[in-house]
Amino acid sequence: MKNESWVGLESNPAVMTQYAQKLGVSDRWSFSDCWGLDSEALKHVPAPCVGCIFLYPFSQVEARKRALGARRGCEVPGVWHMKQLVGNACGAVAIMHTVMNTLDRVGAGAGFLSEFGATTKAANAHERGKLFAPALRQVHSELAAQGQTAAPHAKADLDFHFISLVEVQGHLYELDGNNDGPLDCGALALTLTPTPTLTLTPTSTRARALAPAQSRTLSPSLARRAGCR
Repeated sequence: MKNESWVGLESNPAVMTQYAQKLGVSDRWSFSDCWGLDSEALKHVPAPCVGCIFLYPFSQVEARKRALGARRGCEVPGVWHMKQLVGNACGAVAIMHTVMNTLDRVGAGAGFLSEFGATTKAANAHERGKLFAPALRQVHSELAAQGQTAAPHAKADLDFHFISLVEVQGHLYELDGNNDGPLDCGALALTLTPTPTLTLTPTSTRARALAPAQSRTLSPSLARRAGCR
């Protein structure tokens, strides 16, 4: 149980884009809908796609933990990872995992992300998690209520969870603030596109891809609030 809790973010590409750009992501990049993991659906994801945020039911989070057993990732040099120490902050953590590992491509230059990256470069995942709350609390409070669904109470029990999938140094990593470290999902030949190789069920999974900015609309059926306590 986390001592502090935030309002869970909505799985909404417009909200996530605003959040990321508020932190220092260039306005040339945005989150867009990823409707599925089949080849036809992936054609609609703007290229290049540098990262993907998945939203899935918490029951699958627990199943994933059981499948991983005692080993739930480990520190990987060059891969930025943080622990989630704030309740219902998994959306913000997933955004941080995505943008901090692609900052050389999506960053707008000097700003919060560059400063936070420099400050936390030598820190471990737990230390980064402790620095995360005071650094992002104000931004989160300004944006978390936005979206198509009513904002829940900060301590609401939300049955959805966000994780990030990012390519770093030619490998695809699963990044989850509840894990001990990054999980190496294997080598990638070229530019990252969302991949079905993870043990996530596509039919009950929603994804948001970080790609060059294009106009996108969100179907109300895809709007979900997520958090992990």
